[in-house]
Parts: sequence; C-alpha cells; structure tokens
Amino acid sequence: MGRRNGRRLMRKYLLLFTILLLCSQGCKEVEASEIEMISPEEMLDRMKKDEIQVLDVRSAQEFDDAHIFKAKNIILSENNDNSLFFDTLAKDKPVVIYGKNKKNTKKAIEILKDDGFEEVYELEGGIENWILVGGKVY
Repeated sequence: MGRRNGRRLMRKYLLLFTILLLCSQGCKEVEASEIEMISPEEMLDRMKKDEIQVLDVRSAQEFDDAHIFKAKNIILSENNDNSLFFDTLAKDKPVVIYGKNKKNTKKAIEILKDDGFEEVYELEGGIENWILVGGKVY
C-alpha cells in the first residue's frame, strides 16, 4: 500500500509540474529589458508627423491636472474590461505609454503586445521628463 501511495503522489507532482510548465510558457510577462523606450524629443518629432498614439495610464484626476497633447487616458484595474478601449487604437500605428508607476505602464504594454501591437514604447522619464525638456501639457 505504501508503494501505491508513493506512485500516486509522484503522478500528482508530475501533473502539477507539467501544468506549471505549460502556464509559464503561455503566461509570459513583458520583461523590463523587452520594453522599448522613446525619448521625449523623438516622441515630439513623431507627434508632429502624426506617427504615434499616446496613452496615459494615470488616474483621471492626474490626467485632468496635466496631460500630453492628444493623449488618451485609461485607468487600468482588475475590475475594468479595458479591451473595448484598446480596440479604439490602431494596431498599425506605434503607441507611446506613460504613467505614474512602472507597474501600470508595464501592464498596458503587456496588454497591447498580447493583442498584436508590435510597436509599443514607454516614454523615457514619463510626463515629468516631458515637461523638463519643454514638452507642453494641457
């Protein structure tokens, strides 16, 4: 009886290991090294040519206080279905994201990349750096 229980336990561990392995392959997070940065200067140049979309992932209050021209605001949360908002973005046009913290920025980048967006950038230094280099806010 001890041998049979040992085999069952081994099968359970093997099954658990297989599930975890499969999940780790399918549940890939964007690593910090995979996040492409864009400088405020390059972003401004591309904005003038209407080559990019700008996404602000800060709170509505922070967005109302100051935001980059033509930025769209989205509040990321576990309770919101953000897919409808992301469907309004053009997949063939690069997206630049800025936020208050890396967690929200990273989450937005993961969502867009998982949804098929190929060119997704994080604004280097966020809105604070944008303002420091003379970028206008509204």
